[in-house]
Amino acid sequence: MQQRESQKELVKEWYRALAASDADAMLAVQQDDVIYNVHGTTPVSGRFQGKDILVNDIFPKVMGMLQMDTFKFCTKLKIVCADEHRVVTIMQADGYALNGVRYNQTYCHMFGFKDGLIAEVWEFFDSVLAEAALNNNPLTKPSEAPAIAFDF
Repeated sequence: MQQRESQKELVKEWYRALAASDADAMLAVQQDDVIYNVHGTTPVSGRFQGKDILVNDIFPKVMGMLQMDTFKFCTKLKIVCADEHRVVTIMQADGYALNGVRYNQTYCHMFGFKDGLIAEVWEFFDSVLAEAALNNNPLTKPSEAPAIAFDF
């Protein structure tokens, strides 16, 4: 029971850091070799391992395409369930992309843990909205599959 509560608090801290755009605090609650599994065929889809890839590749492809001066992550957050292995959440974000498309996205995240830190994240979201807002792709052309596909 105590482990589940500490994991829920860890996830809440991850979201607090995301909402504050505090990358250091967000990284502090994750393993150095954290794994992100992102669904879809967007430029940030696939399986990625390590904080370096997160900071140098994923963050710029998302945050770099948003009007971050007004964009809000975590406008709404709910922990859907938690057990000794996983915490599952639903989170909403809202604001505009640099191309003017409203990015009112809903995310589902599943978190896995190791040694008291987040070790793995699975992320699900509206990939059509992501393509239009973040990649200026209204999906009139086919998307390429990621180099390493999302798998579960």
